[in-house]
Amino acid sequence: MKKLIALSAAALMASSASIAAVSLTGSASVTFDDNGASDNTTVGAASVTISGSNGASTASATLNLVTGDMTGAAMATSIGPVAVAATIDSAGDAAVTLSLSVLAGDVTIALDQNGAATVSSTVAGVALSHTLGGDTTGSATLAGMDVAITRTANGDTTWDVSTTLNGVTLSIDEAGVVTASMGLAGNTVTITNGGDTTVSVSRDLTSGANLTAGYDTSDNSLSLVASVSF
Repeated sequence: MKKLIALSAAALMASSASIAAVSLTGSASVTFDDNGASDNTTVGAASVTISGSNGASTASATLNLVTGDMTGAAMATSIGPVAVAATIDSAGDAAVTLSLSVLAGDVTIALDQNGAATVSSTVAGVALSHTLGGDTTGSATLAGMDVAITRTANGDTTWDVSTTLNGVTLSIDEAGVVTASMGLAGNTVTITNGGDTTVSVSRDLTSGANLTAGYDTSDNSLSLVASVSF
């Protein structure tokens, strides 16, 4: 297994050196928050992500243009049914994961280097996945509603249901958090109630930027975010 990891990682490094399809994406934003009763704050953020691919190999990294930190450095490749992924932190330490995925009829069986096995399949429009000794997840679209359920290994269950009625997307989860999102006069309005209520109004500007205003009843704070992505 260790030899296979080493060989796969070496193949990944070799192919990454000649990646042909390279793209740059980024975002920048300025946020003003009156923080309710506390002092006002203004925060700026900007980052750029470099990504590329060559066949079955991909590599990407994100540079924070404010702090100069590089994060999210990752590489991945596959050799037949074997997939190798590597993440690199700011100290240069790399974490490598190895997985094997095979299709047996309508069932996909996946195995990682730690011995965790996951069985997944889609039956009658219901997607099911179970990790032996771990979590079980299921999702489906039933009568126009999207339903997702997760049962963790320690017995906790989470779920959410969402649907769209007359242009309004409604969702609710196991904690009773209700979210409604809708288009209104060229704006996207999102209202979330989970005890406290937050209201967000977002609009794409002709300049290519986006302006979002938010209000939170928990501290009566108003926030304004101007952002642009490329």
